[in-house]
Amino acid sequence: MRDLVLRASTLIDGTGADPCYDAEVVMSDGLITYAGPARPLADDAEVVDYGDATLMPGLIDCHCHLQFGAYSSHEQTLAVHKSASNEERIITAIQNAQRALATGVTTMRDTGGYRALNMLIRDAQRAGMFLGPRLLVCGAPITTTGGHLHWCGLRADTCDEVIRAVRQMVEAGADFIKVMATGGMMTPGSQAGHSQYDLATLRALVTDAHRLKRHVAAHVLGADGCREAIDAGVDTLEHCSWLTSDGIRGESTMDEEAVERIDATHQSVHMTLAAMNRTPFRDMAHLDALPADERERIRAAGANFRYMRERGVPHVVSTDAGVIDTPFHEFPLSVISAVVALDTTPVDAVHLVTGAAADAIGLSNLTGSLRAGYQADLLVVDGDAAENICNIARTVSVYLGGHEVVRKRRLEVLVN
Repeated sequence: MRDLVLRASTLIDGTGADPCYDAEVVMSDGLITYAGPARPLADDAEVVDYGDATLMPGLIDCHCHLQFGAYSSHEQTLAVHKSASNEERIITAIQNAQRALATGVTTMRDTGGYRALNMLIRDAQRAGMFLGPRLLVCGAPITTTGGHLHWCGLRADTCDEVIRAVRQMVEAGADFIKVMATGGMMTPGSQAGHSQYDLATLRALVTDAHRLKRHVAAHVLGADGCREAIDAGVDTLEHCSWLTSDGIRGESTMDEEAVERIDATHQSVHMTLAAMNRTPFRDMAHLDALPADERERIRAAGANFRYMRERGVPHVVSTDAGVIDTPFHEFPLSVISAVVALDTTPVDAVHLVTGAAADAIGLSNLTGSLRAGYQADLLVVDGDAAENICNIARTVSVYLGGHEVVRKRRLEVLVN
């Protein structure tokens, strides 16, 4: 098989390193064999020259809900999901996965759906039955009776019950375990600012999941839940919003001592920034066009995350796609939002949704970076995304395992 060489004016490799210019990526048998400055071509190489474009790793969304419809209200999302048949849930999930792929998302971690349905979807994708991103799934989230997402079907209240729930999901084929450590906005009465489990119960869950070689993702909105999840040893802190018991977010609600207890060897914070990008970044040509009041609003919403970054807490950016007004085709807008919310550079923002994301979910030896031996998962976008992060939303092509699967946001269905 001939090498496939992709060339472009800019390359962002996903490691956080400075961009490379006049660059190329060489792929063979689904793997990257070289990424860096353009070199003399082999006589038999197949070359695609994208010109004024940027090559980068395929994006990784570490937090989404494939079975949810991203409707305009929590009530509608909940009502549609609860009334859907399993066949309808599966079709919704496949459609959502393909919408994400069309904008450059080549790996997705689904953080909760109905029972074990997403194992079926993952296995169908791996078997080549439909074109979609690489999927990691947890099945149903573990929650309390009447707790957040209890309607996904996995309720557990005591230490013994959460251990049994962990084992049920592992037996069903879960890649990781999801626990709802606090209530949430989508489930009436679940109280987003309050913990659903005490520390001893969370520790029992984490201990058994780790024994079974599964990492644990914890939904944490309230400050008490954030503290307990940190001390219980969960691996990824989803949202980590530090809300008060009344559901109020602010810098004063964050527990700085608890932040210091985050174990950087295995714990990370997953910032779901979709709520910040509902309107400001759609069709925006350059961040210079962002009004000052919008910039300040977004920076204020990111204050706690910036504090945790400054303390060296590992972190990634994800979406929570599927919940209220968070469509699956808009993950690139979260990357743009991150530049403003975290007061960082385009290259760092790309790192947070590629290399850093792969590290956080155990895929750092497989994908997330453009380097030899890694899966040839790439996103090609118009223009220089290292200079103008808004270019990340201008998809030209997406490659999955060395095959071009998307061209101008259209799935290429005739893939060998």
